[in-house]
Amino acid sequence: MCLMYRIIVFFCLLSFSSEGQHYRFNTKEDSVFYTSFVNTLYCEQGTPLCFDGTIKISTTDNVGFYLIDVLDTVIRAQGTLNFAAYTQTPEGGKEKIFIDKFTFKIKKGPKPILFFGAVMGGSKIDTTNLNIEVGFIETAPLPNYQITEIQLLFNQKEVITVKGNQLTNSLKNKIKRLSQGAEVGVSVVYKDPLQRLKRLSAIYFL
Repeated sequence: MCLMYRIIVFFCLLSFSSEGQHYRFNTKEDSVFYTSFVNTLYCEQGTPLCFDGTIKISTTDNVGFYLIDVLDTVIRAQGTLNFAAYTQTPEGGKEKIFIDKFTFKIKKGPKPILFFGAVMGGSKIDTTNLNIEVGFIETAPLPNYQITEIQLLFNQKEVITVKGNQLTNSLKNKIKRLSQGAEVGVSVVYKDPLQRLKRLSAIYFL
C-alpha cells in the first residue's frame, strides 16, 4: 500500500516539474537574483529551498510569492534552487518530495539613487516634477523601496520633516518660490520589502 502510494504521488508531482512549472524572478523568467536587493520569486507549485548557502528565502502573504535575499558573504556567480511539495501520507503525517531543481545566476545589484523628479543629486530641480523616489539608473530590477520620511534642508538653514513619501502642496509651492541657484538638501528614510530601514541623501539646486 505504501509503495503504491509513493508511486501515485511521484507521477502526480512529476507534472509540476520545470517543463510545466512557471517561475518569475523579479517579474522576469531569467533566473537571476541580485545582491544587495530584496528579490522576488514566484512559483506556481511547490516550496523553494536552498541548501548551498547563497540565499535566504522568506515567505509572504501572497501564495506562490517569496522574498529572496542573497547573503552578503556570497561571491559565487550562481546557486541552486530546489522545489519540494508536501503531501499527506496515508498514516496522517506529512512527506516532503522534491519536484524540481535548477541553477540561478547571481549578479551585482544596482546602487539605490535618490531622485527628485527625474534628476539625481547635484542637478537642477525641475519644478514641474517634485516627486521624490529611491530608484536605479539601471532598467532592471525594478526598485521596490518605500519612503517613510522626507527631510528638506533649505539653503543649509531651515529644516522641514515630512512623514510619508510625498511632499505637501505647501512645500512644493515653497520650493517653486525659491530664488534661482537656491540649494535644497533632501534626506529620506526608506525601507525594503523585508522592512529594513536605510537613509539616503542628496543636494539639488533651483
